[in-house]
Amino acid sequence: MRKLVVFIILISIIICGCERKYGAFYDPPEGEEGVIYKQLASDARFSTFVSAIDKVPGLKDELSSSGLYTIMAPDNEAFNKFFASHPTYRLDVIPVDTLSLIVKYHIMKWMAFQVNFLYPGITKDNFSVFKYQSRANMAYSETTQLGRSRAIYYDSKMLQVYTPNFLSLYRMTEQDYAGIYGAGSTLAVETKMNVMGAKVTQIDISSGNGVIHVIDKVLVPPLNIIQKLTTDSEYSQFSQLMNNRFRSYTYNSAGTIAQGNYGDINGDGLIDSLFNRIYSFDDYLDIENPVSFTNAPITLTAFGPSKLAFTDYLNNTLGPGFKNNTDSIPNRTLNLLYQAHFSNTILWPSKVYAGEAINLLGDKIKVTQSDIIESSMLSNGAFYKVNKVIEPTAFKSITGPALLSLNNWYFAEMVVSTGLLSALSAEGTKYTLLCPSNEAFIKFGIFWYQYPPFGAKAGFYRTTAPGVYSSISATMLKSLVGNHIIINKELSAGQITDGFYPTFNNSFILVEGGKIHGALRDTVSVIVDPDHHQSNGYFHGISKPIMYPLNSIYTTINSASSWNYIPTPIAPVVTPEYTKFKELVIAAGINSKDFIAITAVDVDKRFTLFVPSNNAITAAQVAGILPKTGAVLPNEPNVSGVINDLVKRARLEAYLRYFFIQQKQILTDGTITGIFATSKKDPVLSTPTDPVYIKASITYTGGVVTFNEIGATSTGIVDMTQPTIYPQNKLAQDGIIQIINNAFTSKY
Repeated sequence: MRKLVVFIILISIIICGCERKYGAFYDPPEGEEGVIYKQLASDARFSTFVSAIDKVPGLKDELSSSGLYTIMAPDNEAFNKFFASHPTYRLDVIPVDTLSLIVKYHIMKWMAFQVNFLYPGITKDNFSVFKYQSRANMAYSETTQLGRSRAIYYDSKMLQVYTPNFLSLYRMTEQDYAGIYGAGSTLAVETKMNVMGAKVTQIDISSGNGVIHVIDKVLVPPLNIIQKLTTDSEYSQFSQLMNNRFRSYTYNSAGTIAQGNYGDINGDGLIDSLFNRIYSFDDYLDIENPVSFTNAPITLTAFGPSKLAFTDYLNNTLGPGFKNNTDSIPNRTLNLLYQAHFSNTILWPSKVYAGEAINLLGDKIKVTQSDIIESSMLSNGAFYKVNKVIEPTAFKSITGPALLSLNNWYFAEMVVSTGLLSALSAEGTKYTLLCPSNEAFIKFGIFWYQYPPFGAKAGFYRTTAPGVYSSISATMLKSLVGNHIIINKELSAGQITDGFYPTFNNSFILVEGGKIHGALRDTVSVIVDPDHHQSNGYFHGISKPIMYPLNSIYTTINSASSWNYIPTPIAPVVTPEYTKFKELVIAAGINSKDFIAITAVDVDKRFTLFVPSNNAITAAQVAGILPKTGAVLPNEPNVSGVINDLVKRARLEAYLRYFFIQQKQILTDGTITGIFATSKKDPVLSTPTDPVYIKASITYTGGVVTFNEIGATSTGIVDMTQPTIYPQNKLAQDGIIQIINNAFTSKY
């Protein structure tokens, strides 16, 4: 009990001892008071400004303390102009809170002379600093969707100071300044300083605790970008949709406690919490002084579409694809739309008109002078009211019909989540997009799972049987999306004729009689929604997904069935035509690692593998030219075929490399012919640092692709007569496999 009493007494002493007795401890000694207030009061030019200071509770005493201040002081003429443009305002009728905000906006923290503004930062070459913190702090609160009140935390409002170095660094012209601050606004020539829309007419009036600069205009603290959008009825629909989808709140502990009494401002025992508003598509929009990850100041730019323009866009462009219901518009589509209206850099009018403005998406902002209704400088960036909605480039490119349709949002989600959107909507490219609908994907067994069991993430899954599903990785999705994009061709439905077409994922699709084939030739798609002509190509809706190659060349060869011998009068089972080649691969000791070293899967390395048929290899083995592997004849017993001699293995590996054509994917359409390097090194001409590869010739005579040995008469013809038995144009992730009827034993 005694310990408890002592503890209570100690706490009481601590609390009493911590009471802030400003008069006793914080006021300067007699005769050492700060004189900046007296300096203002002694100059008749500032009588109105001084009267305004006197009406703000505690401000006179604060300025008379020992702190350091920079005051941008409007003279009486500036106040006369201010009152003339605000007929309802007089010093005696302006609400104290409003007047306090205006007056404190003219007072900067710390002490800065002209030279400090002209050459800010550590060195005089560091001109990037141009925003300075004022004493004005604007309280703001709002009601959330759930009806809760949220008080928002903000740092003090910032003042922008324009100097010649700033103008040079940010490529700002005098016309830009007038465009932002209004006709008649000019840059100060003599003092080389403008503060927001005001000219500094006199600099460096020094006092004991600060410095005064005279300005010709009363400054009103502007809203920031989000405050502007959420309080101006002109942007009510634009901001409401943005808030509903992308706004969230985070509790600001430091700001809450700093209010006083550890967050209980009014003494009712409840914490008066402050929050930060966060917008998921850009963290900076509701921050008074945003800075980059390198701590460099950022000034934003926003383009706010007028209510008429935004309503018209929702009703006539965005709405129809989503049943005219804004709740049906996916976040990925709205996210792109909003990002198109903002930039994390300052965009002056001249830069906008010249087409140099870039938004958060990296798109050029296409706005003309006639599109801009009005412009202004807010506390954290420039704001342009425009008479149009700024569409993302992606909406106008081949991805547009997917992004703007509820029926195709599966494909749109795949494009966005795999990071392919920028490449597919880039200007100057030409594509043809074949897009399956959501329903087509679902019928194929690919579906979106928003809430997978076992804590799995939302995403795309594939099912091959009821209740059996597996996640589709980003890499697989990227391959799937890419397989539906024909590259370098802008083709209407009527222009997609029979033949092979290279795709975005370095593979091919085949069109035969209007039917579209991918790696799975039993899955055939057709165009059902043709000819949406976009800025960089055509969009066509198709009936089924086009599957991409699931396996590499190695996996395709290695998955061939073993040689099946049935010692009965019944004929042996027909086996895949890669079987004997696979056996040679095994005999050569080329395991997965070695084989993939030949055909590594990457964007720069593609092959065509000409596989000698089973019959061609068997004939060479019977003749004793190639080593025997497995059973070479149906009536011959199995032979292990293990080659222990390392030299023989190396020789066999070098031989097999001859059938790999480097860097080319050769199909049977005859479009690629000529002389190409194989993967077999020339034993005479090659050096360890400078390999020389033996070449082979590809010809197309009489509609048949032929693999020719240079300097000899040997040819290997791709048998196209029986595709089931002798497959050709077999698509793999890293190339194409063809079957030929010659083992080219001279290369062994």
